[in-house]
Amino acid sequence: MRKEVIGNATAIYALCDYPSMAPRYVGKTVQYLHERHKAHIHSAKAGKRLPVHYWLRKQIASGNRLAISLIEYAGQDWAERERFWIAEYRRQGHRLLNLTAGGEGLAGYVMPPEHRQKIAAALTTRQQFSCLRCGAPFTRKANEVRKGHAKFCGRQCANSHNKGGRRG
Repeated sequence: MRKEVIGNATAIYALCDYPSMAPRYVGKTVQYLHERHKAHIHSAKAGKRLPVHYWLRKQIASGNRLAISLIEYAGQDWAERERFWIAEYRRQGHRLLNLTAGGEGLAGYVMPPEHRQKIAAALTTRQQFSCLRCGAPFTRKANEVRKGHAKFCGRQCANSHNKGGRRG
């Protein structure tokens, strides 16, 4: 079986509109090109949210064929060659979907603050409560709520409530 990649070489490739073969995305791989192509399609179908994935989903939904094209094999300088091809295709007027100038995946991509806030909100497990003793608002993580630690804002209120409850 002949490998798509020769030795340690890294393939620089383009995902292209078909049949015009206009490049839309430039990347690098050490996989067989057809495997990398399938991986892009799988990521798009799985709902990944990069511009290349939106484009791929649109192409798939429209019934358009998708193409991957080998640009060149690069050695140790693959990052420099990827940057070169991204810059060259952009200079030629191609509307590439790459978020960066290339070379290290998403390195250098600065996520907008709104996007970071959305991610943080989705990851938070905290819930808002009011203290039974003093009425102060407080938050607790989901695992603390499951343990039953969502009645008092702190140890002082919990202790004073428990002492008061035992006397009465």
